[in-house]
Amino acid sequence: MRRAAELPGGRADQVMRRHEEARENVSSRWARFHAWETKWLLALVYAMLTDQRPELMPGHARLRAAVEADDLPAVDALMEPLDRAAARLMTKVPAVWWGEVKPRIAAYADAVESNDRELRTWQEVDARHVVGRLVDQWRRTWEPTVRNASGVLEAPGVMWLVVKGWLDALLVDRHGGHAPGARVRFGDGRPAVVYAVEWGEDGPPVAYRVRELEPGTHGNVGRRVPSLTSDVLVPADDCREDAPCEVCGRTAGMTKALCSGCAAKFLRCRCGDLTRAAAPYGMCGSCRAEEAPASADD
Repeated sequence: MRRAAELPGGRADQVMRRHEEARENVSSRWARFHAWETKWLLALVYAMLTDQRPELMPGHARLRAAVEADDLPAVDALMEPLDRAAARLMTKVPAVWWGEVKPRIAAYADAVESNDRELRTWQEVDARHVVGRLVDQWRRTWEPTVRNASGVLEAPGVMWLVVKGWLDALLVDRHGGHAPGARVRFGDGRPAVVYAVEWGEDGPPVAYRVRELEPGTHGNVGRRVPSLTSDVLVPADDCREDAPCEVCGRTAGMTKALCSGCAAKFLRCRCGDLTRAAAPYGMCGSCRAEEAPASADD
Protein backbone atom coordinates (compact mmCIF):
# COMPACT_ATOMS: atom_id res chain seq x y z
CA MET A 1 0.00 0.00 0.00
CA ARG A 2 2.72 2.45 0.99
CA ARG A 3 4.61 1.75 -2.25
CA ALA A 4 1.52 2.64 -4.29
CA ALA A 5 1.61 6.12 -2.75
CA GLU A 6 5.37 6.66 -3.05
CA LEU A 7 6.46 8.84 -5.95
CA PRO A 8 8.02 8.35 -8.33
CA GLY A 9 9.50 4.84 -8.07
CA GLY A 10 7.06 3.14 -5.73
CA ARG A 11 3.99 4.13 -7.72
CA ALA A 12 5.61 3.06 -10.97
CA ASP A 13 6.54 -0.32 -9.49
CA GLN A 14 3.02 -0.98 -8.23
CA VAL A 15 1.36 0.02 -11.51
CA MET A 16 3.70 -2.32 -13.38
CA ARG A 17 3.19 -5.22 -10.96
CA ARG A 18 -0.60 -5.02 -11.04
CA HIS A 19 -0.65 -5.35 -14.80
CA GLU A 20 2.17 -7.81 -15.39
CA GLU A 21 1.27 -10.20 -12.56
CA ALA A 22 -2.37 -10.26 -13.70
CA ARG A 23 -1.33 -11.40 -17.18
CA GLU A 24 1.46 -13.74 -16.07
CA ASN A 25 -0.12 -16.80 -17.67
CA VAL A 26 -0.68 -15.18 -21.07
CA SER A 27 2.55 -13.24 -21.48
CA SER A 28 5.84 -14.74 -22.51
CA ARG A 29 8.68 -14.94 -20.02
CA TRP A 30 10.87 -12.79 -22.28
CA ALA A 31 8.26 -10.02 -22.47
CA ARG A 32 7.70 -10.01 -18.70
CA PHE A 33 11.43 -9.87 -18.03
CA HIS A 34 11.91 -6.79 -20.19
CA ALA A 35 8.71 -5.18 -18.94
CA TRP A 36 9.93 -5.38 -15.35
CA GLU A 37 13.12 -3.63 -16.39
CA THR A 38 11.13 -0.79 -18.00
CA LYS A 39 9.38 0.47 -14.87
CA TRP A 40 12.07 3.11 -14.38
CA LEU A 41 10.74 4.90 -17.49
CA LEU A 42 7.33 5.31 -15.88
CA ALA A 43 9.03 6.60 -12.73
CA LEU A 44 10.91 9.16 -14.83
CA VAL A 45 7.66 10.26 -16.49
CA TYR A 46 6.03 10.67 -13.06
CA ALA A 47 9.00 12.74 -11.88
CA MET A 48 8.89 14.94 -14.97
CA LEU A 49 5.15 15.57 -14.74
CA THR A 50 5.20 16.41 -11.02
CA ASP A 51 8.13 18.80 -11.55
CA GLN A 52 6.47 20.54 -14.49
CA ARG A 53 2.90 20.43 -13.15
CA PRO A 54 2.96 20.52 -9.31
CA GLU A 55 -0.86 20.53 -9.21
CA LEU A 56 -0.77 16.84 -10.17
CA MET A 57 0.74 15.96 -6.80
CA PRO A 58 -1.87 14.57 -4.38
CA GLY A 59 -2.39 16.26 -1.03
CA HIS A 60 -0.04 14.83 1.58
CA ALA A 61 -2.61 14.73 4.38
CA ARG A 62 -5.26 12.93 2.34
CA LEU A 63 -2.69 10.55 0.87
CA ARG A 64 -1.33 9.69 4.32
CA ALA A 65 -4.86 9.07 5.60
CA ALA A 66 -5.60 6.71 2.70
CA VAL A 67 -2.36 4.79 3.30
CA GLU A 68 -2.97 4.49 7.03
CA ALA A 69 -6.51 3.23 6.31
CA ASP A 70 -5.06 0.64 3.92
CA ASP A 71 -7.46 1.93 1.26
CA LEU A 72 -5.95 1.21 -2.16
CA PRO A 73 -8.95 2.59 -4.15
CA ALA A 74 -8.59 5.87 -2.27
CA VAL A 75 -4.87 6.00 -3.09
CA ASP A 76 -5.65 5.33 -6.76
CA ALA A 77 -8.27 8.10 -6.74
CA LEU A 78 -5.77 10.60 -5.35
CA MET A 79 -3.13 9.49 -7.86
CA GLU A 80 -5.49 9.51 -10.82
CA PRO A 81 -4.69 13.03 -12.10
CA LEU A 82 -1.04 12.03 -12.35
CA ASP A 83 -1.82 8.60 -13.83
CA ARG A 84 -4.12 10.18 -16.40
CA ALA A 85 -1.56 12.82 -17.36
CA ALA A 86 1.03 10.08 -17.85
CA ALA A 87 -1.42 8.01 -19.93
CA ARG A 88 -2.17 11.02 -22.15
CA LEU A 89 1.54 11.71 -22.61
CA MET A 90 2.71 8.18 -23.38
CA THR A 91 1.87 6.57 -26.69
CA LYS A 92 2.18 3.47 -28.81
CA VAL A 93 2.57 5.41 -32.06
CA PRO A 94 6.24 5.41 -33.13
CA ALA A 95 6.05 8.80 -34.85
CA VAL A 96 4.64 10.40 -31.69
CA TRP A 97 7.20 8.73 -29.43
CA TRP A 98 10.24 9.69 -31.50
CA GLY A 99 8.94 13.11 -32.54
CA GLU A 100 7.29 14.37 -29.33
CA VAL A 101 7.57 12.21 -26.21
CA LYS A 102 11.24 11.19 -26.35
CA PRO A 103 12.49 14.76 -27.07
CA ARG A 104 10.40 16.06 -24.16
CA ILE A 105 11.88 13.52 -21.74
CA ALA A 106 15.37 14.22 -23.09
CA ALA A 107 14.86 17.97 -22.51
CA TYR A 108 13.76 17.25 -18.94
CA ALA A 109 16.88 15.12 -18.39
CA ASP A 110 19.02 18.03 -19.61
CA ALA A 111 17.21 20.39 -17.24
CA VAL A 112 17.77 18.07 -14.27
CA GLU A 113 21.48 17.78 -14.98
CA SER A 114 21.91 21.55 -15.37
CA ASN A 115 19.89 22.42 -12.26
CA ASP A 116 22.28 23.85 -9.68
CA ARG A 117 19.66 25.21 -7.27
CA GLU A 118 20.71 24.99 -3.64
CA LEU A 119 18.98 22.20 -1.71
CA ARG A 120 17.90 23.19 1.79
CA THR A 121 16.21 20.10 3.22
CA TRP A 122 17.03 16.42 3.30
CA GLN A 123 13.77 15.72 1.44
CA GLU A 124 14.98 17.86 -1.47
CA VAL A 125 18.35 16.12 -1.43
CA ASP A 126 16.70 12.70 -1.45
CA ALA A 127 14.33 13.67 -4.28
CA ARG A 128 17.23 15.07 -6.34
CA HIS A 129 19.14 11.82 -5.82
CA VAL A 130 16.19 9.67 -6.94
CA VAL A 131 15.55 11.73 -10.07
CA GLY A 132 19.27 11.86 -10.81
CA ARG A 133 19.44 8.05 -10.83
CA LEU A 134 16.49 7.92 -13.24
CA VAL A 135 18.17 10.42 -15.54
CA ASP A 136 21.38 8.36 -15.43
CA GLN A 137 19.35 5.31 -16.46
CA TRP A 138 17.87 7.32 -19.33
CA ARG A 139 21.35 8.29 -20.51
CA ARG A 140 22.65 4.71 -20.31
CA THR A 141 19.65 3.42 -22.22
CA TRP A 142 20.58 5.38 -25.33
CA GLU A 143 24.27 4.57 -25.32
CA PRO A 144 25.42 2.56 -28.36
CA THR A 145 25.82 -0.55 -26.19
CA VAL A 146 23.75 -1.08 -23.07
CA ARG A 147 24.41 -3.53 -20.23
CA ASN A 148 21.12 -4.48 -18.57
CA ALA A 149 20.52 -5.38 -14.93
CA SER A 150 21.59 -8.97 -15.62
CA GLY A 151 24.89 -7.86 -17.14
CA VAL A 152 23.89 -8.75 -20.71
CA LEU A 153 24.88 -6.40 -23.52
CA GLU A 154 21.86 -5.16 -25.50
CA ALA A 155 21.07 -2.71 -28.25
CA PRO A 156 20.11 0.81 -27.09
CA GLY A 157 16.48 1.65 -26.38
CA VAL A 158 13.68 0.88 -23.97
CA MET A 159 10.29 -0.87 -24.27
CA TRP A 160 8.35 2.40 -24.18
CA LEU A 161 5.22 0.68 -25.55
CA VAL A 162 4.52 -1.23 -22.33
CA VAL A 163 4.23 1.89 -20.15
CA LYS A 164 1.18 3.07 -22.11
CA GLY A 165 -0.39 -0.39 -21.70
CA TRP A 166 0.06 -0.34 -17.91
CA LEU A 167 -1.57 3.06 -17.56
CA ASP A 168 -4.45 2.24 -19.91
CA ALA A 169 -5.26 -0.96 -18.01
CA LEU A 170 -5.16 0.91 -14.68
CA LEU A 171 -7.59 3.60 -15.83
CA VAL A 172 -9.91 1.15 -17.59
CA ASP A 173 -10.24 -0.80 -14.33
CA ARG A 174 -11.43 2.39 -12.67
CA HIS A 175 -13.59 3.99 -15.37
CA GLY A 176 -14.63 1.08 -17.56
CA GLY A 177 -14.13 0.69 -21.29
CA HIS A 178 -12.06 -1.70 -23.34
CA ALA A 179 -8.56 -2.51 -22.11
CA PRO A 180 -5.68 -3.15 -24.53
CA GLY A 181 -6.11 -6.59 -26.05
CA ALA A 182 -9.93 -6.58 -25.88
CA ARG A 183 -11.77 -7.79 -28.98
CA VAL A 184 -14.22 -5.21 -30.29
CA ARG A 185 -16.29 -4.59 -33.40
CA PHE A 186 -16.76 -1.48 -35.48
CA GLY A 187 -20.23 -0.12 -36.06
CA ASP A 188 -20.41 -2.10 -39.32
CA GLY A 189 -19.51 -5.36 -37.57
CA ARG A 190 -15.86 -5.69 -38.58
CA PRO A 191 -13.76 -7.26 -35.78
CA ALA A 192 -10.73 -5.55 -34.30
CA VAL A 193 -8.49 -5.62 -31.23
CA VAL A 194 -7.80 -2.64 -28.96
CA TYR A 195 -4.18 -1.54 -29.19
CA ALA A 196 -4.24 1.60 -27.02
CA VAL A 197 -6.73 3.88 -25.28
CA GLU A 198 -7.12 7.63 -25.69
CA TRP A 199 -8.15 9.62 -22.61
CA GLY A 200 -9.72 13.01 -22.01
CA GLU A 201 -9.38 15.30 -19.02
CA ASP A 202 -11.61 12.99 -16.97
CA GLY A 203 -14.07 10.14 -17.25
CA PRO A 204 -14.03 7.03 -19.46
CA PRO A 205 -12.05 6.64 -22.71
CA VAL A 206 -12.86 9.02 -25.54
CA ALA A 207 -11.36 6.89 -28.33
CA TYR A 208 -9.48 3.70 -29.04
CA ARG A 209 -6.54 2.96 -31.25
CA VAL A 210 -7.43 -0.42 -32.75
CA ARG A 211 -5.99 -2.92 -35.18
CA GLU A 212 -8.42 -4.59 -37.53
CA LEU A 213 -8.47 -8.38 -37.51
CA GLU A 214 -7.61 -10.04 -40.80
CA PRO A 215 -7.43 -13.68 -41.97
CA GLY A 216 -4.23 -15.28 -40.74
CA THR A 217 -1.49 -16.74 -42.91
CA HIS A 218 1.80 -18.57 -42.32
CA GLY A 219 0.64 -20.87 -39.53
CA ASN A 220 -2.46 -18.87 -38.55
CA VAL A 221 -4.72 -20.09 -41.35
CA GLY A 222 -8.32 -20.30 -40.21
CA ARG A 223 -7.88 -17.64 -37.53
CA ARG A 224 -8.19 -13.89 -37.49
CA VAL A 225 -5.11 -12.04 -36.30
CA PRO A 226 -4.41 -8.33 -35.70
CA SER A 227 -2.93 -6.32 -38.52
CA LEU A 228 0.61 -5.33 -37.58
CA THR A 229 0.98 -2.63 -40.21
CA SER A 230 -1.64 -0.05 -39.31
CA ASP A 231 -3.63 1.37 -36.40
CA VAL A 232 -7.00 3.07 -36.67
CA LEU A 233 -8.23 5.73 -34.23
CA VAL A 234 -11.93 5.11 -33.57
CA PRO A 235 -14.29 7.09 -31.29
CA ALA A 236 -15.33 5.18 -28.19
CA ASP A 237 -19.00 5.18 -29.23
CA ASP A 238 -18.13 3.33 -32.45
CA CYS A 239 -16.55 0.36 -30.65
CA ARG A 240 -18.52 -2.39 -28.95
CA GLU A 241 -17.00 -5.38 -27.24
CA ASP A 242 -17.27 -8.73 -28.95
CA ALA A 243 -19.80 -11.19 -27.57
CA PRO A 244 -18.46 -13.90 -25.23
CA CYS A 245 -17.84 -17.36 -26.63
CA GLU A 246 -20.85 -19.63 -26.11
CA VAL A 247 -18.62 -22.54 -25.07
CA CYS A 248 -15.81 -21.22 -22.87
CA GLY A 249 -16.99 -17.67 -22.13
CA ARG A 250 -13.89 -15.95 -23.47
CA THR A 251 -14.13 -13.16 -26.02
CA ALA A 252 -15.21 -14.49 -29.39
CA GLY A 253 -12.64 -13.97 -32.14
CA MET A 254 -13.53 -16.16 -35.09
CA THR A 255 -17.26 -15.48 -35.15
CA LYS A 256 -19.80 -13.77 -32.97
CA ALA A 257 -20.52 -17.09 -31.21
CA LEU A 258 -17.17 -18.85 -30.79
CA CYS A 259 -13.63 -17.86 -29.92
CA SER A 260 -10.70 -18.91 -32.07
CA GLY A 261 -10.00 -22.01 -29.98
CA CYS A 262 -13.56 -23.31 -29.84
CA ALA A 263 -14.35 -22.54 -33.49
CA ALA A 264 -12.13 -25.47 -34.53
CA LYS A 265 -13.78 -27.86 -32.06
CA PHE A 266 -17.49 -27.03 -32.38
CA LEU A 267 -20.00 -26.31 -35.11
CA ARG A 268 -23.62 -25.30 -35.20
CA CYS A 269 -26.19 -27.93 -35.99
CA ARG A 270 -29.10 -27.18 -38.34
CA CYS A 271 -31.33 -26.79 -35.27
CA GLY A 272 -29.13 -23.99 -33.97
CA ASP A 273 -27.47 -25.89 -31.13
CA LEU A 274 -23.69 -26.27 -30.85
CA THR A 275 -22.21 -29.73 -31.27
CA ARG A 276 -18.76 -31.26 -31.53
CA ALA A 277 -17.04 -30.76 -34.86
CA ALA A 278 -16.45 -34.52 -35.06
CA ALA A 279 -20.14 -35.36 -34.58
CA PRO A 280 -21.52 -37.68 -37.31
CA TYR A 281 -23.14 -35.78 -40.17
CA GLY A 282 -22.42 -32.54 -38.34
CA MET A 283 -25.61 -32.92 -36.31
CA CYS A 284 -26.37 -32.95 -32.63
CA GLY A 285 -27.71 -36.09 -30.95
CA SER A 286 -31.35 -34.99 -31.11
CA CYS A 287 -31.23 -34.30 -34.83
CA ARG A 288 -29.45 -37.57 -35.53
CA ALA A 289 -32.17 -39.42 -33.59
CA GLU A 290 -34.85 -37.80 -35.73
CA GLU A 291 -33.03 -38.77 -38.90
CA ALA A 292 -32.46 -42.41 -37.83
CA PRO A 293 -34.52 -44.93 -39.91
CA ALA A 294 -37.50 -46.53 -38.23
CA SER A 295 -36.95 -49.99 -36.74
CA ALA A 296 -38.16 -53.13 -38.56
CA ASP A 297 -40.82 -53.79 -35.87
CA ASP A 298 -42.54 -50.58 -36.87
